[in-house]
Amino acid sequence: MSDMRKRKRARSSETSPGVSGQRSSLPARPNRREFLAAGCLSFATFASLRADAPQRNLRNPYDGVDWKTVKAIGSGTHIHCRSQAALDNLYARGLRHLAISNYYPSAPCSRDERRGQFQVSQDFATVEGTGYTRGNLQWNEIIQDPHTGWVNDLPEELRKTLPFKVGGPIFEHVPDDVIICPNAEHHSFTDSGGHFNAVGSFFASGTFDVRGKYGLFKHGYPIGAGIPWKEFCNRVFDSLQFPEGGGITINHPVWSRLKPEQILEMLDYDPRVLGIEIWNHTCEQINGKGWALAEWDDILRTGRRCFGFAVSDHAHSNNRAFVGYNVLLIDDGTPTEKLPEACLRAYRQGRFYCTLTGDLKFQQIALVGDQLQIATTLPSTIRLVSAAGIVAEHQGTDFAWKLPRERAELNRHRYVRIEASQQKGNDRIFSQPLFLV
Repeated sequence: MSDMRKRKRARSSETSPGVSGQRSSLPARPNRREFLAAGCLSFATFASLRADAPQRNLRNPYDGVDWKTVKAIGSGTHIHCRSQAALDNLYARGLRHLAISNYYPSAPCSRDERRGQFQVSQDFATVEGTGYTRGNLQWNEIIQDPHTGWVNDLPEELRKTLPFKVGGPIFEHVPDDVIICPNAEHHSFTDSGGHFNAVGSFFASGTFDVRGKYGLFKHGYPIGAGIPWKEFCNRVFDSLQFPEGGGITINHPVWSRLKPEQILEMLDYDPRVLGIEIWNHTCEQINGKGWALAEWDDILRTGRRCFGFAVSDHAHSNNRAFVGYNVLLIDDGTPTEKLPEACLRAYRQGRFYCTLTGDLKFQQIALVGDQLQIATTLPSTIRLVSAAGIVAEHQGTDFAWKLPRERAELNRHRYVRIEASQQKGNDRIFSQPLFLV
């Protein structure tokens, strides 16, 4: 067996985030001391990397947003949705832009996808010795070929499931106002243990053969991407639905045990690597590794642009009270037929914020003169976080923070992002960072 197969088999045996082992329904809020302590400890990891960080001018992703008229669209970038019930749960919570993150195989979902269609055939695969290829792969014929097939090597219970057949539709009804956005969760790279979503891209990888029980992996068809991560990025970018929209998200970085330098290398590779998941509900359920706020701030301290994403992952599949999604800010005059592109452009530009439950909302994030003006829909604890830590905290619905004028102070803060915690409720919302230098 080749080294590549050994590495891939080792990765495929790891447990992916699931929906079992449920913990508390909402995450505990870190207090001020815990937040600052976490920031100080994790900052040391990045200290040696700051010197080479690119310098950026003041950048406000919310510049030009008319908060009085803006259309707020609930969106998920990491949502495994393989049933009508899961779709209904997402819709009931107000999500209308669904970047469904299929894997096994990692192929973009469509409104008319049918059960078992990728067990019968697919037109993409990574083949050992050949690399990533496009072509007509008929799995029944390949597995049962009388000369090269391996059907007789399969256990009897699996042989009885052949030949595979295409079943009924995954979704009985997709509401007209739902946007199904191309996306998939890609994994099992030759040089990275990360999972990455290709939001807005038609790129597809891997096979249906979870855990390799049908022998595809053993016979040269990797279970996942099976290519280096840089090649993956290039193929994702080449397959974007809209060139100016969407990109790659780095999923559950704490759960994946990604090293800081790996994340920074990806962010530096291309600006279409958008950022990291700062909250993942399923990972929190499994082992309490749902948050990545400290990691996010460490990245932002280096001066790199990195958007934050909140996701449910699998949690919405059987729980309407799932926690975590994104709110896209779309110009109210956008025609319906232009919404798919507008939503992906919002992700590329950082014109969105993260929410846990959707009860609390931002009503304003605006730079007016030398003031950052913030408003929320409900009384909340508003915190401003910069490279210096929590630099301001306010109780209420409106807050204005005066930007420092001295260069030394601007350098000390470097960026600012906004958190708000609902006072009478469990929601928390997170802005994208505004860079001061």
